[in-house]
Amino acid sequence: MLEAIRRFFAGIFGFESPVQSTSGGPEDGSDIREETIIHIEKNPATEHRSRGVGLEITEVIETDGDGSHSESPLFEISHPRFLWCLDNGHGKLQEGKRSPLFEDGSRFEEWEFNRDIVRRIMEKLDVCGVQYYNVVPEVEIDAFTTGRAQRANEKVSPLGLPKIFLSVHANAFGMSTWADGITGIEVWHYPGSNAGMRLASVFQRELMKKLPDWVDRGIKSHKPNSSQIFTVLRVPQMPTVLTENGFYTDRNQARSLMTAETRQKIADAHVAAILQVEKDGYDAIPIYRPNMVIG
Repeated sequence: MLEAIRRFFAGIFGFESPVQSTSGGPEDGSDIREETIIHIEKNPATEHRSRGVGLEITEVIETDGDGSHSESPLFEISHPRFLWCLDNGHGKLQEGKRSPLFEDGSRFEEWEFNRDIVRRIMEKLDVCGVQYYNVVPEVEIDAFTTGRAQRANEKVSPLGLPKIFLSVHANAFGMSTWADGITGIEVWHYPGSNAGMRLASVFQRELMKKLPDWVDRGIKSHKPNSSQIFTVLRVPQMPTVLTENGFYTDRNQARSLMTAETRQKIADAHVAAILQVEKDGYDAIPIYRPNMVIG
């Protein structure tokens, strides 16, 4: 019955990036510095536009055998719009990117968190029919920053779909000592990119819906031509977005980020954002405030 309904709507409805500089710059998010805040001006650009339709699926989807699940409705995408290049950031061999030790000797490790979030995202996208590419399935690898971006550039979309680069991270303020009190969620985009601002907006909005008690740090970018622009936002030749899902240098937030419940909320927020872009495109997404440019 569900398939018959899907075919009916599919018969009625149809579907139908600026290349960024590759010179210099830091690798990606995490490890923030003191910020200089300036309001950004929207810079409209000619980018992929299209429309689409999805079919809502009301069943709850169980994940990972840990009892965690999503209460949010999913959409089955009958006509995929994009190929999502899912970048799970740092590898196990990269130095740093780990919290200080807790009293019991445990610690948060970003490589493991990033891969777990992306794994949870992919499980839901498989159900929804969204097309994706796991950019770095390896674990025993270092930062591999430029290589990650180049893999996405070289990936041939099997359906000829335009690509979007989504890099998933957790944030840090230093890493050698705890920085309790510095917390929250922020999403980064390439400076001046209309698509990037709108993509960052939908991810920030969905993350704050799932974690409303967390600090809302807004969407951010560096100044145009800044040497600080993250490599994974600068090198991919497609719209790019980087999510910073809480600070693992705050003891309480690090503990939360280590739980299945919080991880599933973060993954579900990413899936909700992806499905909104798949359903409506990114053109209609309102720009999220606060919207900042960092020096």
